[in-house]
Amino acid sequence: MRFERALPGTNEVFGPDGLPRPVYEGVFEELGNTGPARWEEKRRQAHEALLEEQHAFGVTSGDKTHPTDWIPRIVPASDWARLRSGLEQRLRAINEFLRRLEAGRDEIVPEEILQSSILYDTGTSNRFGPVPVRQIAFDVVAVESRREGRTGGWEYLVIEENAKMPVGLAAMTRRRRMEEEIFFPKTYKNLPVYPLDGWLGRLGESLRAASPKGPEATLAVVSSGPDDQFYLDHHIYAHEMNAILAETGELGIDGGFLVHRPTGRRIDVIYERVDEDTLYAEVPGLLECHLTGNVHVLFAPNSEVIDDKGVGVFVPEMVRRYLGEEPLIENARTWSLAVKEDRAYVMDHFAELVVKSRGGYGGKEVMIGPEETKEGVEKFRRMVEKNPTEYIAQETIDFSTHVLCEAEDEGFLLRDSYADYRVLVLAPDAEDPGVVEAVPGSLSRVAAPGKHVVNISSGGKMKDTWVLER
Repeated sequence: MRFERALPGTNEVFGPDGLPRPVYEGVFEELGNTGPARWEEKRRQAHEALLEEQHAFGVTSGDKTHPTDWIPRIVPASDWARLRSGLEQRLRAINEFLRRLEAGRDEIVPEEILQSSILYDTGTSNRFGPVPVRQIAFDVVAVESRREGRTGGWEYLVIEENAKMPVGLAAMTRRRRMEEEIFFPKTYKNLPVYPLDGWLGRLGESLRAASPKGPEATLAVVSSGPDDQFYLDHHIYAHEMNAILAETGELGIDGGFLVHRPTGRRIDVIYERVDEDTLYAEVPGLLECHLTGNVHVLFAPNSEVIDDKGVGVFVPEMVRRYLGEEPLIENARTWSLAVKEDRAYVMDHFAELVVKSRGGYGGKEVMIGPEETKEGVEKFRRMVEKNPTEYIAQETIDFSTHVLCEAEDEGFLLRDSYADYRVLVLAPDAEDPGVVEAVPGSLSRVAAPGKHVVNISSGGKMKDTWVLER
């Protein structure tokens, strides 16, 4: 087994001496006992098992199982405690911001930021409910702590929020099952790993809490259909949450209520896994139905403004102002090009920064200056100059790395690769937005070698994350 270190970020698996960190010793002992040939057999076995489940759901077109690296990421209990507390704090602040925004009482996010957001329509009334966001994914990176001149430990930085259609929990549970049953059954049994059993059901409870009917509410997972990259995940959500899986063409308004035409059932809560513009265009009357309270659309119009990276800049101040607390986790340093002083700095340092569309997702409309060609930087600069208020910039961070595992003839090659965390936090109470809980795990995403962008659509891979209880 050989580790190929190629990046400046601190590797979470191997120490500076090139030896595995103690928490990974069991993983590498089991990997060594498996050997390259048997490892490849296990990879095929896992893929076949995931593909078999896909086909059992009737999804026979294409491969929707997602690329995965099977070396788990392990998070010690003390690190998880800091990460969990900081992200739960952020969701409480975000929900208070949206409640105030609905009431016309927000005083933190500048009006010009809201007015210029493609995720906020000032002509649409806001109806978020007492708990505006019931699930949110935080994309987080770790950097080695150097506070007070000491090294060791991790500090966490939030890169962005993803309240609208975050990918994660369905994929997490399937990767966990493969790790536990196929790849590392001995190591998993020997470590005190928080299980993920029951969390998809818990998500369903959190979503149904948006309806006055509570546990009796009819929940629908609304999908764009078989061509969606995550169509298998939509089936898993519907199955595990005992919900209807519906496409937009199967929905209609009858007597002021939303109805699933094939079954005739009245729908109380929509968990949409489809673009908002498509949803409202293909289900006429849905917006009015939501505004009158006859159905609750979980990602209500304008609530997704929290996904605007220009709004995310202000979340630490929301924590201070609305909760009266200091943020336990800060943002990565971010500049908003809607602010004159920030725009001047960004344009002067363009090639050094990560520049993103405020409303972009999936690694789209992102330029990582140090990884881009001179021509690519100038092309992106010209695009930004046409509409600068639509962009933000962040510092380029050499965040922590994990490994990508490749079997070789005589052993394994473990390649250094940037990795982030995607942590899901739920708000399950019917009325109290202060009740929040983080799912004890993460859909870690690992970038292609040498790249910073971890998104699956940009060549990254998924990775199971084991959070230790103690």
